[in-house]
Amino acid sequence: MDLIDISHRRDISALELQSIDQKTEEIEKFFADTLGILELRVGVTETSEIESSKIPWQELLVDGILASHPAFEEVSFINLQGKETAKRIRGGPGEYEFFNVSGLDKFTIPRNGKNYIGTVHFTPSGPALTISAPVKVEGAVIQVLAAEVNLSPLFRSISAARLGFSGYLTIFDRDGTFLANYERSGISPGSNFFGWSRISQVIQNQMFSGMERGDIYESPFGGTPVAGAGKKISSLGWLVFAEWPLADADTVILDIRSQILSLILFSIAAVLILAPLFAARMVKPIRALQDGAREIERGNFAGRVAIKTDDELEELGESFNHMAAGLKQLQELKNEFTFIAAHELRTPVTAIKGFLSMVFEGDAGVISEKLKQYLDPVRQANDRLIRLVNDILEIARSEAGRLKIDVSPCDMEKCVQSILTEVRPLADEKKISLQYEAMPDIPQILADELRLKEIITNFVSNAIKYNNEGGWVKISHEFKDNILVTSVADNGFGMSRDEQKKVFEKFFRSDAAKIKSIQGTGLGLFITKELVEKMGGKVWFSSEEGQGTTFNFSLRIAS
Repeated sequence: MDLIDISHRRDISALELQSIDQKTEEIEKFFADTLGILELRVGVTETSEIESSKIPWQELLVDGILASHPAFEEVSFINLQGKETAKRIRGGPGEYEFFNVSGLDKFTIPRNGKNYIGTVHFTPSGPALTISAPVKVEGAVIQVLAAEVNLSPLFRSISAARLGFSGYLTIFDRDGTFLANYERSGISPGSNFFGWSRISQVIQNQMFSGMERGDIYESPFGGTPVAGAGKKISSLGWLVFAEWPLADADTVILDIRSQILSLILFSIAAVLILAPLFAARMVKPIRALQDGAREIERGNFAGRVAIKTDDELEELGESFNHMAAGLKQLQELKNEFTFIAAHELRTPVTAIKGFLSMVFEGDAGVISEKLKQYLDPVRQANDRLIRLVNDILEIARSEAGRLKIDVSPCDMEKCVQSILTEVRPLADEKKISLQYEAMPDIPQILADELRLKEIITNFVSNAIKYNNEGGWVKISHEFKDNILVTSVADNGFGMSRDEQKKVFEKFFRSDAAKIKSIQGTGLGLFITKELVEKMGGKVWFSSEEGQGTTFNFSLRIAS
């Protein structure tokens, strides 16, 4: 006997189990349909009709059931005493003898509220069995509806199943009685195989899959070596076996593998040839969309993508352009609103600051210390509100293109010294050392002097606020290719990697600022970066959490 290898057995097992599962589903559907017809018919019956002494409705009902499914050979109603009250036989006479079946399972089991599926018996017209269902009204069993079902169409379907050229399926009853495929085997229907070890194995719910070496055996149906698999249909207790002669199985599996291998090689060749063509066609518009998305991410809503492919990608490109146009319009409306709102807020908050100053200076009369304690938080809150309004107004001007930058030669050292004088009281409060490493003969740079002081103030004040008591802040310069690079370094809190990604975003506040209640709007660095870039420079930084941060910005040297 030629044994097939493990890979072959796995493939054969998969096909056999698939065939078994398909036929199992077909068998279960057959009985679900036939029993369902009985249950459906009895479900529409009314109590008053059942209790009537006249029973013509039963005769009409059994006629309808008999016509509803070709497998029904006989249908009958049975009362609670076990006596048949109505009956129809396909092709039978109009008059029937009614029997007492009170001792049969087809009555006793449904009488207790359960459906009944009998054992297979063989008649001149073919294999058959009895099914019956309780007739219930409001949950109470009041009659039984039974039917004799011809299994020949079902068994013919099972006999027609093929595995390769000579593999087949067989069906056994719950007690090992041979039911189907006797046309091929030559074994008489009703023969009992309970003594066969594989039958008793599957009856005990121990399926075999065809994977094990022991699943290759000599079949009792023809005496040829086969790879076999078997399963139990739990709802019926029937056993379904698949047997595939080894010679045929080996040939079929090798043919299938050869076909699959050829298909794979052909597919690979086709992919290698066609992939570059499709990729080029697909990648170009996708990259155009990616570039457009990056521009939108940078805040540039004026750009458009040009995709001409006459397909869905071109439609996507058009939708992208419509979206960009809509975003541009929304951005302009937002900038206009922000500018107007900030401008309108500036006047009242400035007036509040002026009146508060007059009150503190005594223009409204002497104020008590307790009143000062109440008014001081108001003044501080108003100062914060003024800073926020000014920052928002600055951003609105920048984004609306209204920010004025007057670039001219400026003295960097003079600007730094001026800012250090202003912020020294803030540094002294935290005992922070301010160090300026001025270079000799620093040339003038091209900048807006007022904006340059604003930039230096922001960097230095941040270095002080985000620093430990007793720390230091260092300002230094470096020449690089007609560029002056100014660095503001500190040994303060530093920033985590996640915070560094967001440092120039609007309204970003670091965790240290929140924990230590450091005042600020989260707009300073965004504004500072905008100002440097509008003066033709660049801003970058390096930071390490717990070690400190160094901000750098570059500006061109005046010729």
